[in-house]
Amino acid sequence: MGSPTKFGDITVGQQNCKVFGRLIRLWDAKNKYAKTTDSLLSIDGVLLAEDGAMVQITIPKKVEKQFCPLLSLGSVYMLTDVSDVHATYKKFIYHHQSYMLQFKTSSKVHLMQSRGASIPRFAFDFSQFDQLPSKDNQSKPLLDLIGVISYVDPYDCASPTSQYKLRKIHIRNQDEQTQEINLWGEDGETFDESAVLSKSDGKIVVCVFAGLTIGKYLDKLEASSSSATKIYIDMEIPKVEQYKKSYQWEVPVLCQQQP
Repeated sequence: MGSPTKFGDITVGQQNCKVFGRLIRLWDAKNKYAKTTDSLLSIDGVLLAEDGAMVQITIPKKVEKQFCPLLSLGSVYMLTDVSDVHATYKKFIYHHQSYMLQFKTSSKVHLMQSRGASIPRFAFDFSQFDQLPSKDNQSKPLLDLIGVISYVDPYDCASPTSQYKLRKIHIRNQDEQTQEINLWGEDGETFDESAVLSKSDGKIVVCVFAGLTIGKYLDKLEASSSSATKIYIDMEIPKVEQYKKSYQWEVPVLCQQQP
């Protein structure tokens, strides 16, 4: 089958890339402004290589039925004949590289049964809170945040006149800085508030929010959920364990808020 190309060695514009890695993220990329029920744009994901590098993959809507049945979250694959497309000006994607890998009808998916066991099942590129203003740009890149949950709002309408619902979450970092996160729609409704409250009895609850975007509303910098958002509460990974051990501030007191 030949050797795959390392993500860092791929140059923008290559049309027949061969890559190897574990599929650690997979989501439906949707147009949130679509006026029809069919809002799907593509199926997107993140591939993690043996050297720790990551790259976003994208399956255009026109070929999603060809490839989606072949992909399973957490599995290791060799992908051949995928195209490298420039990512600089594309919105709501991860910018792990200057490109993303796009499937086409001639692409091939090979499930690897005996290789790649050492590749972790999770990986994140966490942004520091003080770096977030630089992420508020035209491309609206996806980003990952980690922090101690310090406040959980009820799931309710965004405003008295709004038809859209959200849940506001506050997280605190190790420098005792606080960042507000807006979980819109299903992300806010399905957030496991009861699990957080039960875990918070005298202990900190560390939460990972993957696939957020950053923007300003009324001159206030806010993180918001997207179609790529995935939420992990008290994950059993080294980064979360390290976070818990090094957190030196007072444990936030969490209680159920009324709408």
